[in-house]
Amino acid sequence: MNRQWILRAVVGAIGVALAMAVCAMGDWLPLELGYRLNITPSEPVGIYELVPGGLARGALVLLPQPHDSSASLLRRYVPARLPLIKRVAALPGDIVRVTADGVYVNGVRWPKSVPLAHDEEGRTLRPYPFGAYRVAAGELWVMSNHPRGLDSRYFGPVAEASVVSRLKPLITWSSAPLAQWLGLAYALGLVAIAMLIAATTINRLAARLVRPREAAQQ
Repeated sequence: MNRQWILRAVVGAIGVALAMAVCAMGDWLPLELGYRLNITPSEPVGIYELVPGGLARGALVLLPQPHDSSASLLRRYVPARLPLIKRVAALPGDIVRVTADGVYVNGVRWPKSVPLAHDEEGRTLRPYPFGAYRVAAGELWVMSNHPRGLDSRYFGPVAEASVVSRLKPLITWSSAPLAQWLGLAYALGLVAIAMLIAATTINRLAARLVRPREAAQQ
């Protein structure tokens, strides 16, 4: 009996580690299937499909996080490997002007683009240096339709080649409280799956290792 409990404790620890790993990887798994689950408020919460197509202003795109120093603030809020969902705001040749009252593209202000000095917890945010920029060949500026979006207003241009795919929303909701509940439900669902795998492993190992020994002792 002691061996059985030791075995269960060991496999239980493996199950917890597996649950943590699945939760950490969960946001990447749908990407392999051609879909992306968004649970952040920058864009409506829901499921997005990766679709072919060229880049155009306003297009919704999936791209990895920039890794230069100006984008380091992203690490506070999202895991480093988590891709971003943004909208193409400016293409090569466009003129982007970053000001205290918003980001302007060819003289038109992007909605809800005022750079903030602090986040909701009072931590300092550093906007991209104010000024006018001509978008260079091979670069893009990407923005969110959210006043607290983490986008080019803070980290500036990104490489056009870094875009993974265009996106098309399939099923989305715009409610912020719903986003939080869906994120929690998603994480709990992943944990439940991981623990189910661990429990199944426990039963199989117990059947193969522990029970035959107990039967032999009897």
